[in-house]
Amino acid sequence: MTTPPPVRWGILGPGRIARSFRDGAAGSASGLIAAVASRQPDTAELARSFPGARVVTGYDALLADAEIDAIYVATPHPLHKNWVLAAIAHGKHVLCEKPMGMNLREVQTMFEAARTAGTFLGEAYMYRFHPLTTRILELVRSDAIGDLRMIQSSFGFAASNTGSQDRLFSPALGGGAILDVGGYPASMAGLIAGSAGPGGSMAEPEELQAIGHIGVTGVDEWSCAILRFPGDILATLSCSITLDQDNVLRIMGTKGRIEVDEFWFGSGRNGGTKALRLFRSDGSLETFSVADERNLYSFQFEAANQAIRSGASEFSSPGMSAYDSEITAKILDKWLGAIGG
Repeated sequence: MTTPPPVRWGILGPGRIARSFRDGAAGSASGLIAAVASRQPDTAELARSFPGARVVTGYDALLADAEIDAIYVATPHPLHKNWVLAAIAHGKHVLCEKPMGMNLREVQTMFEAARTAGTFLGEAYMYRFHPLTTRILELVRSDAIGDLRMIQSSFGFAASNTGSQDRLFSPALGGGAILDVGGYPASMAGLIAGSAGPGGSMAEPEELQAIGHIGVTGVDEWSCAILRFPGDILATLSCSITLDQDNVLRIMGTKGRIEVDEFWFGSGRNGGTKALRLFRSDGSLETFSVADERNLYSFQFEAANQAIRSGASEFSSPGMSAYDSEITAKILDKWLGAIGG
């Protein structure tokens, strides 16, 4: 059997998160980073940061490159839609950083374009592909905690507010906690709530209430939301860009609860072991260890390559399908609207 050639990736927007994508691609047999583009490239610096990749001047030149199969879009949030659509128009497969769009309509537009073109499109929530997520879903589905009742999830960190020129604090650059990291707890809560139902797909909340703090630059700096999913499953979510949070995922049912510390980074950015704690109603505690020595972002990279090679138009579960991305965008829209963001 002939081994298919590796998927040749081009990076559009070579910032910090693109370097994490690079680390995940290292050593892969299914894909490689063939080129990286920047509008004003420091060729020497990009060559050092992305060894082995061609440096291309200008995003349009990268999209027109016939030797590139797929594009990783890592530009600021408001630029995602236009560059994703441009890549699709050039027949490229696309993995887009989260949030895929600034709102639900943008996300729908991108997936509609990909379906029409017959290309792959996925949203890059790396935690979805880690074995830790799979193990959690197995426990919820196995009745380990009984009937699911509540989910608590947060993603918060403390960044220094350097003003509206800083991406995190700039309304024009899509800043704020909800768009930057709120999608993590929102997408995970929907995944867990959906896993407890008969269909197993991500659940859409029936109700959302939220409060938050808008900072001096006009973006939300910290916020909390309460969601009601079908079956009266409640989720309390919080996110922040100026406050450190414990970032513990808690899943509570009629027979016990699951807790995982610092859930979003799996067993570690560069691999390791993560403890998953199962507290039962009888007072007993069972600890499960999820160990993997792979880079956190490698799981996502391999999943994207597999989808592209197989001719899939979107990720399969537990990756972010088009439906999952649209539900997450809808949650973020309502969350921002509820706090006046």
